[in-house]
Parts: sequence; structure tokens; C-alpha cells
Amino acid sequence: MSSPSRPKLVPSQVCFVVDDVPAAAIDCVSRFGWGPFQQFTAPVDDAEYRGFRGRKVTDVALGMAGRVQVELIHVREGYDAIAAYQAEYGVGFQHLGIGVRSRDDALAHLEKIGGRLDSKIEYGGLRIAFVDLPTGPAMFELLEQAGQSSRKKGEAKIEDQTNEEGEYSNPSGPNLFEVDRATIVTPDLNATLAFYSEAFGWKDCKAHNATLRHPAGEAQMRRALGRAGTLELELIEAQTDGSDPYASHLRRGAHGLVHAGGALRSAEESNPSRSQSEAGAAMLPYEWLETKEPFTLENWAGGPGALQMRRAATKA
Repeated sequence: MSSPSRPKLVPSQVCFVVDDVPAAAIDCVSRFGWGPFQQFTAPVDDAEYRGFRGRKVTDVALGMAGRVQVELIHVREGYDAIAAYQAEYGVGFQHLGIGVRSRDDALAHLEKIGGRLDSKIEYGGLRIAFVDLPTGPAMFELLEQAGQSSRKKGEAKIEDQTNEEGEYSNPSGPNLFEVDRATIVTPDLNATLAFYSEAFGWKDCKAHNATLRHPAGEAQMRRALGRAGTLELELIEAQTDGSDPYASHLRRGAHGLVHAGGALRSAEESNPSRSQSEAGAAMLPYEWLETKEPFTLENWAGGPGALQMRRAATKA
């Protein structure tokens, strides 16, 4: 049980900023077997954010990838934390959605340990707060369920791709892989690990040295893994000399979320048209050598390299 000074934070959603929500949802269904997806349009007539005041219209699609919800989002009118991310970074992995009992208690806890309020909104029975972290702007979305579902009746706008309930169907079989991890890059793993340990109550999460084999060679790095809700959070310290693959992510700016990931199912479990041998076949190989974790990084509508597909270790 969490103490009064440490509200329980349960990450259970990964959010990707995309250019076209319906197309991205179809991509998720056809390529990864996720879903079904439901889409809604969220109009706010009197939105306010960092000097912006006016109408804001956001397209959203929600679907499951195993036990984790995938949110696809695009602000097509107006300005907010999502639009600010896209203006700075383009499409990509923007935030973790975190269920909380009390938005304000969770916010106070995060502010006490180094977080900062980005914005607060209420919509469709949800009390929401975006929080800037030491690892990047608006990376946590606190979600307090205060009433009805955030999808209001009559808001589905994808009738040509969905069934009568506004859902994207998933005729292609089981998930190719289920999301169970989020990767966060930092220039200072000690400080980052201290923050995340306080945020989630980790008591025994420690950094360790790790060797990453990548297409250009090998890199000695520091890494930590901690469980938070339905996700494992992978914290990686990029090298200061810029010689590892994750250093390039830090050069683009301060936002630390890199990719969400999961283990590929075997070819026997997957639909044959989406078998493990084909998934990520054109992508370059990576591997954490000490733990024998090979993976590829997938380019898709949610961003370049924004999905990590972990593969079964190659037998000797």
C-alpha cells in the first residue's frame, strides 16, 4: 500500500503524437494486431495554454496492446502540450498516461520531488494534469476518473473504417507483440533514477553497466529497469561523447521518452502474414549483450524508431 505522502501512480497508457489518427490506428491494427480502436474528437471552445486562448480540436484513438492502452493523438486546431510537442519534435512518443486516485495529490507529490505542472484540464469525466519532469516536458499525464467515459456519445468520426460501435476491427488475429515497456533516455542516470524511485516507490532499483551492440559497433552504457503499473520503465544514460545510438535522441532536445516496446510472439502464435521472421526484418539489429536481449526499432506512424520489438535470443 502507498503511504499518504506517496500517492499510487499506475502507468497504463502510452501516447503517440501522429499526423493522421485514423491512418495511424489502421497501421496499428494491420501491422501489430492491436485494438480494436475507438476514435473520438474532443472540441474545447475556450481552451487556454501558455498565452493561447481559443478553440481547440483534438483527434484521439484508443486501443489496447495487451494490458497497456495505446493512445494516438493529433491537435488539428488550437494549441496545448500535445501541439507544443509536435511543433518541437514532430511525431513520436509523447507521454505516459498514469491513473491516480487524486490528480491533485499526485501532482503535489511529483512537484515535491522535482516535477512541475504544465497544464490542467477537465474533459468528459476526467481530471487531467500534464507534468513536466526532470527527463522532459509534459511526459506524465495524470488521469483521475471523476465521472463518465471520456468518449462522449456521438463523437465517433470514423464510420467508414469501423463497425457500428465506432471500433476498428482486428480481423488479423492476436497481437504481434504486447506493449510492456517504455524507454526513457537521460544524460544523468543517478538523478533520473532518484526521481523515478521517489515517484513510484522503488526501493531496490539500481543502475548497472550494460553493453549495447548496435549497427555501428558496441557501446558501454548504464541502464536501470523498474516496474511501474503495467509497464516496465527502462532508464538509459546516453554517453556524453555522443557515440551511442541513444545520444542522438538527446541532441534533438530535452524530451526523454524514446520508444515503447514488447516481446515479439513466435511465428506459430502470430498470424503467418505478420510472423516474427518478417517483423522488423528491414530494421537494424541491436542487443543488450549481458542479458541477451536482441531487438529492432520500428519506424511507423508513431515516429521513427518509436517501437522496440524484442526478439528471442538466437540459439548458438
